[in-house]
Amino acid sequence: MMLSLSVVIVLIAALASGVPNADYDSRSNDNDNEYTVESHGQGWVETADGREPANNEPKDRYARTDAVTCGTLGEDLDSLSGIVTAPGACPEGTDVVEITTPCEDGEYALDALWVQRVRENGTYDDAEQLSEDECVSPADLARQAQREFKTMKIQAPEATVQGNPPMVVNVHYPAYTTAAPQDRTVTLLGVPVVLRAEPTEYTWDFDDPYSPTGSTLTTTSPGRPWHEGDATPDQSWVGHTYSQLGTPGENAGTAVDDKGNVYRDGVTVSLTTTWQGRFRVQGTSDWTDIPGTISTTSTTGPATVTEARTRLVCEDLAGNDVC
Repeated sequence: MMLSLSVVIVLIAALASGVPNADYDSRSNDNDNEYTVESHGQGWVETADGREPANNEPKDRYARTDAVTCGTLGEDLDSLSGIVTAPGACPEGTDVVEITTPCEDGEYALDALWVQRVRENGTYDDAEQLSEDECVSPADLARQAQREFKTMKIQAPEATVQGNPPMVVNVHYPAYTTAAPQDRTVTLLGVPVVLRAEPTEYTWDFDDPYSPTGSTLTTTSPGRPWHEGDATPDQSWVGHTYSQLGTPGENAGTAVDDKGNVYRDGVTVSLTTTWQGRFRVQGTSDWTDIPGTISTTSTTGPATVTEARTRLVCEDLAGNDVC
């Protein structure tokens, strides 16, 4: 893939008595093929020991651009004039030269890096090229993408355990979440990149220390809710069965009500979702995996689990006498 870019460099640096400016901003306009660097703020301060750099004085000015300038932008301006990428790059009378950068499909063209180093007297040297134009591949972006992924803010998905309160022992309650991929757009090495966090694993803690099968369940499925007409949820569903409540008076949250029903309150279910990172250069369709994972945790509100007590009666559900 051949990319060509004609860019005009403009550097605005209002000098006052030879005092350099401390800060600079850069901006580009793709439509006009223009890259502008502006300097502002006094770079030196007068002290009892003489003139010293201001606190925010950047020692060097950096610009990343494909532009080639061969003329002087103004004798009274401190400029990036005279930048060339090769001898004879600018024909006589030509101030702007088109640069072509060959890159393979799936790669992204990264402009050359230039620097103007500050002298001891506060003025700047001519621009010096630090790197050539580069074709950036996903492998080049991998480390930066991993760093950005580690700081990515991911919204924790909601955790739901389905069933009307209170929950009853020996009933399998479905658990599910609605986790979905989340994207973020960043710029890495000057390249626009889409980061994606995809949920890959779910670990449920059902707050059930008395379960013979354990309190936690790890699965790659987000689970699903039960709907009218579905089969009765069983152990094949993502969910949990509370089979014991502990001993009233001895185990936290476990007690007996005035009707003799044993219950445990304050039961809180938590979900830890594991996210895998991927990235792609904006405008391409190929995704690259990011090493490592990050996780989020969400919890349900406190609930009560109780035992279902049985007793003999002489009426059926329709109120008919059956004794």
